[in-house]
Amino acid sequence: MGLRGVIRGRAIELESDPLLPNGTTVEVELSVSCDDPLWGLLASKPDLIQAIEQIVHERKDLSWRTEDEVDPT
Repeated sequence: MGLRGVIRGRAIELESDPLLPNGTTVEVELSVSCDDPLWGLLASKPDLIQAIEQIVHERKDLSWRTEDEVDPT
């Protein structure tokens, strides 16, 4: 049975009734349903997300302009 829903913290709000009694134990396999193919790629590649986060962290304090450059504004 496949159902769509939205994550709300640790709960999943389903778009339709699962037709199961309350308290039924279920197993959930998550996949991202998104129109943005890049997000879909990143969501399925946790190693890639971690690598990007590491690069951003390492580069956040880098200066992108040399000291002798003058701001034209």
